[in-house]
Amino acid sequence: MKIHFDNVQFTSQTGPNCFANRLARQLFETGHEVVTSCESADISLVFIEKTGMKLAPIVVQRLDGIWFKPDEFHNKNKYIKSLYEMADAVVFQSKFDKSMIEHHWSVKNTFEVIPNGIIQEPVKQLTIPKLAEMRASYDKIFVCSANWHPQKRLKSNVELFNHIRNNFYSNSCLIVLGNNPDYVVPSPHIFYAGSVDSTTYMQIYSVANWMLHLAWADHCPNVVVEALSQGTPVICSEVGGTKELVGDYGIVLKEKQYNYELFNYDVPPTIDVTQIKELPIKEQLDYKSIVDIDIATTTKNYLKLFNQLKHSNIKI
Repeated sequence: MKIHFDNVQFTSQTGPNCFANRLARQLFETGHEVVTSCESADISLVFIEKTGMKLAPIVVQRLDGIWFKPDEFHNKNKYIKSLYEMADAVVFQSKFDKSMIEHHWSVKNTFEVIPNGIIQEPVKQLTIPKLAEMRASYDKIFVCSANWHPQKRLKSNVELFNHIRNNFYSNSCLIVLGNNPDYVVPSPHIFYAGSVDSTTYMQIYSVANWMLHLAWADHCPNVVVEALSQGTPVICSEVGGTKELVGDYGIVLKEKQYNYELFNYDVPPTIDVTQIKELPIKEQLDYKSIVDIDIATTTKNYLKLFNQLKHSNIKI
């Protein structure tokens, strides 16, 4: 099958582009052709909204969340919604995204909920001396990662780490990965590492005892998929799609119920980090309960939808 990827920059490391790269590589490995022009393509897979290029006869929209600030909702969603209405099918990243989008727009008759995936390759050897030193020096290592903005709630992650450190594991540290941290505190046990390459962050996830991901109303964060691929359990919010990834392999913190109303996500609700009364050991958690994050499974589910559309005469 010849698949056209639209609105993708394969050299970018942002969430959608990073996943697009993984999906495209797996499609190629399984004998399919990935192209950046629709010429003779069977399917156009459009990430979020069209670039304006011509599309293939069959169009699939891969959609994460939509803009839901009250003052942005109509303007910034204009082209996303236009594609949503004309696409032959939509791929949602999570059940949360599907429910949110259908709450505001129409129900899509042809769709799939397909979470992001990754090649599952456990790190077998540390090549970064500093990490080996940290592993030897600290009883517990925590990590959080994002391209930081208020909705990701770095402050809450730091507060949660301090709560755990003060009450349970005094000999612990936190590694903060990602650009533009919006909450920086002076502490000898909090390390702001910035944006690092994949070899480095996968090694960090492999040595971490826990990932902290208290982002509010997140969709299907690649950083959580990556951490889970290294067997790292996750503490997350119950609001959003992250808990769908984690299953029982972590802790889901309760919050005020969110009913998909328009909301200023630059001022997210606060979360009570003192809900954590203890941390179970990894062996007590059910790794089999996480969503299937193998990129081979993800790709198989995309291809199943593509073939369904290709062999159907139904057009939306």
